Amino acid sequence: MKKTTILSLLTIAMIGATSVGTYAVWDNITASSKSNTVTLRKPVTIADQTSTKDLVVSSELSSDVTASGSVSFQVANEDSLATKLTLSEKVEAGITVLEENTDYSIAYSGSDVVGKVDSSVTNGEETYNYTITFTESGLSKIISNNYQFAVEVTATLS
Repeated sequence: MKKTTILSLLTIAMIGATSVGTYAVWDNITASSKSNTVTLRKPVTIADQTSTKDLVVSSELSSDVTASGSVSFQVANEDSLATKLTLSEKVEAGITVLEENTDYSIAYSGSDVVGKVDSSVTNGEETYNYTITFTESGLSKIISNNYQFAVEVTATLS
């Protein structure tokens, strides 16, 4: 072998040995962050508090057939994150779903309720009264279901 080849091989070997031993014992090549404590906020929840009872149906002789009832929801909103509550309903006569405006109209009442929106949601129980007025189309669907219908009200926080 030539002297230059031997010298090149020795140089490559020295560079390799130097790279392997680059970190000394006192070098610190790993770090961990401090442990941070995270506190989650309390959840905003809503739960039905309505007692099971029949709707009150008007018993007067008139062209308008109405039914009225009330619903209550328990709202956990301690940090006042939810600012409004939107009400929606599902009215069914058996398996037939009645359509608002075509089969019925509904009016909600309660503190600060405008239309279907309560803009003063608090932390605690919220109660809403409603009155449903049926059209002829809605009445025919109820009559075909042996004069029975069901109302389910849903409250959505936002």
